Amino acid sequence: MRRFGMLALGITLLAACSFNLTVPLPEQRVQVPLADSQGRVVYPAQTLSFPPPGGVVRRAEVRGTLEADQALNATLALYVRLQDPEEDPKCLALRDLNGAPLGYACPVGPGDEKVGEASFAASKTAPLGLRGEQLTQGVQRGKLWLGLQVQGLPSGLVELRFKDLKAILTLGL
Repeated sequence: MRRFGMLALGITLLAACSFNLTVPLPEQRVQVPLADSQGRVVYPAQTLSFPPPGGVVRRAEVRGTLEADQALNATLALYVRLQDPEEDPKCLALRDLNGAPLGYACPVGPGDEKVGEASFAASKTAPLGLRGEQLTQGVQRGKLWLGLQVQGLPSGLVELRFKDLKAILTLGL
């Protein structure tokens, strides 16, 4: 019984050593040239990078808004990955008419984690609430890729922006 009491005291002390911190994240833009990504996740060409928060991040939740350049009626699945899609041979490069990279369409694999959804109802904006283990690791590193699995988008190029992003972090042991 004494051992259990010491363990409970140790867990309580560890929990007391954690605290929450909110960190602003930069905006990210994704241009999607597909009405349907056919099960693939579209990642931007550029990473979402920012100064790492320092300390041990136990949990991260990212909140913000996903904004489209036109009104949409769709629910988009949101994914995160830590590996550069440009370096992944399974990812297909998406380019504009001039050959400039728009992003990459990657099959969902072990390095891709679904972290949430964004639902548009005849609107240009959808709230975001993203959570996941790889998201937490990416915030800890200060570098990650946010991607979208799309279906039912209008034909042609649709631009989406991750705006007003902030990470709510739980730091500690």
